[in-house]
Amino acid sequence: MDSGARVCPFCGEPPGVGVFCAACGRNLAQVERLPTRAQWEAGEPSAAADDAPARPLADRCAEATGAFLAAMHAAGDPGVVETPVASRAMLRRVPKVEGWVVRPVDRDDDAVPRRYAPGLVLAVDGRFHRLDSELRGWGQRDFPQYHHTVGEEAVDPPVQERLIDELAALLRDHDVTAQPGAA
Repeated sequence: MDSGARVCPFCGEPPGVGVFCAACGRNLAQVERLPTRAQWEAGEPSAAADDAPARPLADRCAEATGAFLAAMHAAGDPGVVETPVASRAMLRRVPKVEGWVVRPVDRDDDAVPRRYAPGLVLAVDGRFHRLDSELRGWGQRDFPQYHHTVGEEAVDPPVQERLIDELAALLRDHDVTAQPGAA
């Protein structure tokens, strides 16, 4: 084999044409550049061939949430909104949740079939709540009006790569920088 030929960083064999190595079957999608045969034989690590397993997504989401809360509290909680709690109680003051709208409600009432996906609110105390909206004002001059509420009970923290990106975007939107290791 030519010493300049690119090889799989895990097994040292030609990787083939797909995303997975033809010899060992490992996923090469995250490898930025395959090492040459000479580099692989010399034991030089390639740019992104890391055999260490990635940290679990749940841990990364929890760390991102902790870092987000620490940075926002240190900055004085910019962008906090009060959202009423969905409650059917009459003659009683409606409780509110203070927090950040991490994911707005995604709805399209004009589409067939209608599209609706609830949103997500991160309260200042670190709990997540489901964000819902209700269409109001039928027959009124200012129709449509969307009334947003959060669920009374906190929901489990979402374990999604999307959450990490949304929290980072909120920090950027409010010109807040997260301190590394702040959780």
